[in-house]
Amino acid sequence: MTAKIDTDFLKTLTETPSVGTACGPAVSLLTERFGSGWTRTLLPDGCCIFTKSDASPDALKAVFVAHMDEVGGCIYGARHENEGGGFMARHWGNTPDIFANATLQGFDYLAQNATDAYPVTAKVEEVDGEDRLIVYGENIRHYRTVWTFKEETTFSGDIIEGKALDPRVTLYSVIEAVLALDDPAVGAMIVMAEECAMDVARKGVVWLQRNAPNLQLIVNADVPGIQNIGDGRLDLPAIRIFEGRNFIDPSFGIRVSEVMERQGVAHHLSAARSGSQTLLFTPLAPTLSIALPSEGVHLPCVRMSLTGTERCTALLTAIGASSLRGELDFA
Repeated sequence: MTAKIDTDFLKTLTETPSVGTACGPAVSLLTERFGSGWTRTLLPDGCCIFTKSDASPDALKAVFVAHMDEVGGCIYGARHENEGGGFMARHWGNTPDIFANATLQGFDYLAQNATDAYPVTAKVEEVDGEDRLIVYGENIRHYRTVWTFKEETTFSGDIIEGKALDPRVTLYSVIEAVLALDDPAVGAMIVMAEECAMDVARKGVVWLQRNAPNLQLIVNADVPGIQNIGDGRLDLPAIRIFEGRNFIDPSFGIRVSEVMERQGVAHHLSAARSGSQTLLFTPLAPTLSIALPSEGVHLPCVRMSLTGTERCTALLTAIGASSLRGELDFA
């Protein structure tokens, strides 16, 4: 039996802007979602960790990881008016024209709420012989404004359409699975800046090394483009035993897949051409990479499946429950 998707929360989660380590709006939303029964540990410019309030981190045996940041960019210096004005910008996740042709929103790096965002626009212009993205807006502050797409998330039948479904749909599944498990041995680590600076996750790795000596399982969940995952289906989550050239504990992943098959949990075993931050966590404990693909990636609007989201949440929950029962100890 799978839990019904809370589409109101999923809509808010996907529409909330958070870029790079400017993740205050997402952190505020996640803190509200977990509520008073959970303790939030914030590692600035790194990640936030949610653990049960009545337990210390050394009780953790399983940690579920996702990232909250989306593609976009940040403002650098202002251009002189005789050069056309606007601000030079750094961007990541796609080519400059994709951003220039989209509706964008900007916000201060230290903003804590989505309501603080404001409209910005962008153009591709030639600067010193190369195409550069120039961003314009009334409230921009150089070196501290960040920006991303602005798009309403919609639902039609089984299809979700909107921005930032990568990674926020699997982030949703991680949140809901950890809340459903509701166990001091299970925590969530939500990482920043995966889209532009994957090494930021090392802060979370070091925190776990120092504070969670009893780890038995790490599960990272992310959203690849469907073309990047073998036998990919929008409605079916995968256990990825390879991410690009990286080995993600293949023998462990295969054995977990067999346990899930015996339990009748919908999923498939796969490998991906693209990678995520999973590899950084593999030295800590047996590690799984969970993927739910999207149609389109890093675009103003992509498509995913509600059925796939339900199944991803169910898979993560079943993996956590099996771990707590000792069923994933294959030593």
